[in-house]
Amino acid sequence: MQRVRVFAFGFACFMFGVIVNASMGDKKVPFNADVFVAKEPKAAATTLLDGALKMAGDGSWERIAVGRAWYLGGDKAKGQEIFDSVTSSKKVKGSDWYRIARVYVEAGDWDKAAPIFDKALTMEPDDDSGMVEYGALLNVRKDRTKAEELFKKALTKNPGEFWHWVGAGGSYLGVKPQ
Repeated sequence: MQRVRVFAFGFACFMFGVIVNASMGDKKVPFNADVFVAKEPKAAATTLLDGALKMAGDGSWERIAVGRAWYLGGDKAKGQEIFDSVTSSKKVKGSDWYRIARVYVEAGDWDKAAPIFDKALTMEPDDDSGMVEYGALLNVRKDRTKAEELFKKALTKNPGEFWHWVGAGGSYLGVKPQ
């Protein structure tokens, strides 16, 4: 009886793998180490990031991650094109906007980041974590009034959240949230 159970479990796992593999469809990217070995960095990056974008399918966070690599890696136009494809979708969420705003912050493009944070907060007005993150970034940039408005909302909504206290407190010392 024990052998039958082990066999049945093994067979079920195998079938699950077959189903997952089949469901990947067009997202499958054949791996071959030659796709990046001994290529110049830009060609290796292009091969790997194009593969990642194919694997991402419609996944917004995954697509944003690929766009982030391009944007921060020096090809802002290619990164922006990917961000635009995510944000033009009918399925775009506030969390997508936050992720893109973070890329702009990393790139030092605050003029692009701030309106995107505002858009994300409009889409998800109860996101206390987003409020603290945006507030901390504002505080680091010396916009204390707006930062403290966001801190007050977030800490009133969720006063026991340890990370809110750390993010807000660190911003008064010039520390960006992570």
